[in-house]
Amino acid sequence: MRTIIRKSVAAAVAASTALGIGGISAISAGASGSDGVTNNQITIGATVPLSGIASAGYSDVAKAANAVFKYVNAKGGVNGRKINFIIKDDCYGFPGAGCTGTPNTTTQTQALLNTPGGLFATVGSLGTDTQKSVRNLLKSSGVPQLFVNSGSNDWNNPGTYPSLFGWQTDYVAEGKIFANYIKTNYKGKKVGFIGQDDDFGQNGLVGLQRGGLPLSNIGSGDSFGYSALAAVLSDPFLTQLTKLKNDGVQVVVLDTIAQATKKILTDAANLKYKPVFIISGVGSDPQTVNNKNEIGALTMTFFPATGDTKNSWNKWITKVLAADKADFPKFKSSTILTGNMQYGAGWAVTFLQLVKAMGSNVTQTNVVNTLENSGSTFATPAITQLAYSASNHQGLMGGIMVTVKSVTATTPVKNAKVYATTDADGSPLVVKNPVNAAVPAWLS
Repeated sequence: MRTIIRKSVAAAVAASTALGIGGISAISAGASGSDGVTNNQITIGATVPLSGIASAGYSDVAKAANAVFKYVNAKGGVNGRKINFIIKDDCYGFPGAGCTGTPNTTTQTQALLNTPGGLFATVGSLGTDTQKSVRNLLKSSGVPQLFVNSGSNDWNNPGTYPSLFGWQTDYVAEGKIFANYIKTNYKGKKVGFIGQDDDFGQNGLVGLQRGGLPLSNIGSGDSFGYSALAAVLSDPFLTQLTKLKNDGVQVVVLDTIAQATKKILTDAANLKYKPVFIISGVGSDPQTVNNKNEIGALTMTFFPATGDTKNSWNKWITKVLAADKADFPKFKSSTILTGNMQYGAGWAVTFLQLVKAMGSNVTQTNVVNTLENSGSTFATPAITQLAYSASNHQGLMGGIMVTVKSVTATTPVKNAKVYATTDADGSPLVVKNPVNAAVPAWLS
């Protein structure tokens, strides 16, 4: 991420926290002023990497969400309340490597909790280890932890963390979809794996195995982990890729953040190693990776193609981002969306629908009840439906395989199907009709 972009994000964050808020006079449930809810405002926050090793592309997630909130605020908010969205830079929890924020998610989360008037919820905070580190703090504070930007299945634990909810399809389900595609299209090919050495990579590898690619298909010598920090400060991949090439591995699955994906693709090209790369959606966005060697690689998404200008949600998101000159000063109506922009808009819309569904009873307690009972009906930009229930706090549970066709866009694979599944070992992939929910009139 270039320095100029980081500065624009910081400016946008400052602007978002200083929004002029109009008021309404009616007193309603939840308007105590100590839980982040007043008669005319709901205060939420997020810790995200605006700088440092994971800022490239991922800062667009928070910016897109911020643009959505500002767009709806300009139309009067939801049920008379506007959204005050406070963003804190936690540098993905790592110091150095271009970090300009506070590389401590706990410190930044505590700062959010100390917001005058209180904090209604954290919404859209990013990272697996970073968000695991504050689960107990938020739980003990009575503050919901909503729509964590991570596919760890640790967010689906309603018994222990009843106010914790994920949003995206988790890494286990994604791995199962990858396994199905490999078994169907690359039967008998030798498979290798490189993954981040936390829940990201570990869950993805479990998903491959539960999808029918046991370790006998992915030999222990052809499965590698890497440290996110090491991937930025150095290049641990040359040795790993050399081993995969020498072992005759023909399909390589990557559970990598975008910076690591870019290095792997460059290293493989330098080694003249040309396996089929299948890349987690977390680190495959073509505009973020920005590497011509990614063309032809496969990935999974739960959104419509970014270049689909006829899709109603893509058109709406484009309109919203083009209107936000603070967060997206160079964005035009002709600009192709990125997956990260769709993602930020997706969970922001989900939060707005949550507020809409709560009506006058906007309380932290009612968050759980509303999501469990109504969340699966919310319209989002995703092509699969949210699956919230009393026993499932994960969110989306499926997706579609796509091919990277350029450094700006993807396209569905031939005979593409939308699959949904659970994390359970042996649970099947179920073919679903793609969801194309209309943008609610009150948003458009």
